[in-house]
Amino acid sequence: PLVPRYCQITVLSADMQDYSGLTHTGSLQDAAQLTREFLQCLTAPILSQQGTLDKYTGDGLVAFWGAPLPMNNHADQAIRAGLQMVEHVHAWNLLRHQQGKPMARVRIGIESGSALVGDLGTQFRRTYTAVGDCINTASKLQNAAKTHPHDLIIGHQAAQLTTAFSLIEIGTIRLSGQNQPLPLYTPSQGTASVPFLPSAAP
Repeated sequence: PLVPRYCQITVLSADMQDYSGLTHTGSLQDAAQLTREFLQCLTAPILSQQGTLDKYTGDGLVAFWGAPLPMNNHADQAIRAGLQMVEHVHAWNLLRHQQGKPMARVRIGIESGSALVGDLGTQFRRTYTAVGDCINTASKLQNAAKTHPHDLIIGHQAAQLTTAFSLIEIGTIRLSGQNQPLPLYTPSQGTASVPFLPSAAP
């Protein structure tokens, strides 16, 4: 399964919004704890949904479904993991609020497509990873979440494949190499990673 081959996969890209702003005033220990706890919120859903953790990206990660073992419902598994990530970050933020710490928002992009998957390392370092347009698109969808009120944004291809979730269209995005803007979707169910906490009465 490590031999490079083309596979149909679904990619999830996630990170923390305004990581620099959340860490610039605290200590190094606080920044490290924030990063570890946030990545724990993201990683556990990947493993519970049989995903492949590709890599950590500092304050985020990339994962995919459909390789090394084929998976018919890889889009559903990725979306389910994304929803669980939002729930985990939501619960974690409630604890941080109780401790007087600032809350952190997660941004998630999900897209499906064909990718070259396998051992694409060198003699110096071996790594099992995926390369393809869907990986780049998932990253761009994650970045697009910065300007949307939705933490989880799903691309057109993944939206076409899902059978377990009801999605709503929330806008469009124009990607390089595309003649027409592509629709963006988010699940109709789910919560927000940052809890809405009414301010105390004066």
